[in-house]
Amino acid sequence: MKEVVYSPTDEMLAWATVRGGIKFRDDAAAIGVRSDEALHGVIVFDSFTTTGCWVSVVSDGGRKWITRELIIKVFAYPFIQLDYPRLNSFVSANNADAIRFNEHFGFQREGILREAGEQGEDLIVYGMLRRECRW
Repeated sequence: MKEVVYSPTDEMLAWATVRGGIKFRDDAAAIGVRSDEALHGVIVFDSFTTTGCWVSVVSDGGRKWITRELIIKVFAYPFIQLDYPRLNSFVSANNADAIRFNEHFGFQREGILREAGEQGEDLIVYGMLRRECRW
């Protein structure tokens, strides 16, 4: 059985760093989905400001770990608990799956960071305003 977990955060951040190749700041927070066997996905909130934070999604490659319960909790954290007006994300322009994922959940394209990716690729900047969140 899979369950939504909030700790241990260090373990989830280490897993997300290894699987996603992303280095997170010391203030990062995470929500994950775990079964008896392993973690299946981790959503990391990072780079907190007074108006929002950045969100990153890292998975084991499967999609069955994303539940309605998880989605509601993921969006409740920045928009209700932290009372932020916006949430930010960026995606490699070469990652079609991640682009579809962001757009499916309602993120809007806001710009391009030219040659900002690990391999020199462009990164697409996404944002979601609290009033745009349908979750």
